[in-house]
Amino acid sequence: MEKFRAILWDVYGTLLAAPRGDLDSLVRRENELRAAFEQTAREFHLDPPAEQLHRNFLTAIAAHRPDGVAHPEIRIEEVWQEIAPHAPPREIALYFERQANPKQPMPGARTTTLALRERGLRQGIISNAQFYTRIELSELIGDNIFDPALTFLSCDLGVAKPDLAAFQRAAQILARDGIAPAECLFVGDSPVNDIAPARQTGFHALLFGPGGDIQQLPQVLELL
Repeated sequence: MEKFRAILWDVYGTLLAAPRGDLDSLVRRENELRAAFEQTAREFHLDPPAEQLHRNFLTAIAAHRPDGVAHPEIRIEEVWQEIAPHAPPREIALYFERQANPKQPMPGARTTTLALRERGLRQGIISNAQFYTRIELSELIGDNIFDPALTFLSCDLGVAKPDLAAFQRAAQILARDGIAPAECLFVGDSPVNDIAPARQTGFHALLFGPGGDIQQLPQVLELL
């Protein structure tokens, strides 16, 4: 393979295991959310009963999605600010996420990213994610691994993958530092959301998972 100078990662399903899926898939599984809403309501002394809080949550998510955007994204803290105005929005959003969708690092994620840092490769993130993703990466993978200038979350952009916005912005940042798209590797677990837009931007891309280009994250080290 080419000699790469930068590696961009997807998060959920690649670096972190999210057993209950992303926000969109989770809100469709209402039964799995019931206990999380009950715990959150108790923790923050919320007035609406958990069932009403759940309905308000789903309604607010739908209302916050902008019209006319092919792959819109919201800021989850704004949803909580609307439905629980007396609770600190980021604190309650993070608490709820930890109840509803606890994460674990994927096998080899920590050792692989640390080894790449030791090799001097610049690492970044392109993920359909919320603000708490930065917290989860810090806690579960480690600090000072991912370049903040190369970290692109859909909540900040207002659009989600497979939209090209995050990939194009990453390419622009890398170009300023003299790194061409062909010198950047992207690793993700979705052919549609990750591999197709990465290659369209000019990055090399590896599909991670059963039947993919790699089945274990340390295989990235062997290919470099």
